[in-house]
Amino acid sequence: MSQHLLIGHLSADRLDDLEPLWKALHTHHVAVAGHLEELSPSLSPEASWRHRRAKYETWLASPDAFVLAAEAGGELVGYALARVKDQPPGSWERGAKTGVLESLSVRADQRGGGIGTRLFEAVRAEFVARGAREYQLDVIATNADAIRFYTRQGLVPYVTTLVGRS
Repeated sequence: MSQHLLIGHLSADRLDDLEPLWKALHTHHVAVAGHLEELSPSLSPEASWRHRRAKYETWLASPDAFVLAAEAGGELVGYALARVKDQPPGSWERGAKTGVLESLSVRADQRGGGIGTRLFEAVRAEFVARGAREYQLDVIATNADAIRFYTRQGLVPYVTTLVGRS
C-alpha cells in the first residue's frame, strides 16, 4: 500500500484525527514497558490521549512544530509530530537548532510496508529545511522494534535516562 502513500502537512484543526493512532501507540508502549508499571501505573488510552493532545496543541502553537500525515486510499495510516528547538551549547557541537521527533505512529496493519521510513525521511527533510542539522527522539528502552527501526535510519544512542521513585 505504501506505493500509493501521500505524505503531507496536517493542520492543527485535524488533531482529533490522530487519536486512534496515538491510542494504539500508547497501548503498544504499555505492552513493551511492563517494568514501568512497578514504578507508576500507566494511564488509560483515553487519559493518555487527553494529555498528549494538550501537548500537541501547545507545541503546534509554535511555528517550529509540524505534523506530517501519511494517507493511503483516503485513510490516515500514520503520522509524525515534530518540532525544531534551539540547542544551547553543551559538551558536543550540535548546531544551533535540533529537530525533535515527538511521535511517530503507523497503523498496526500497515507496519512493515515502508510507511514509517517514508514518514521519518519526510520529517528529516523538514528538519533540514528549518535549519536543524541534527535530530533526536526518545524511545522506551524495552521497545526493541523501535530501537531497531531508528538504528536502521542512522540514529545512535546518545543519553540513557534512568527513572526511580521514592
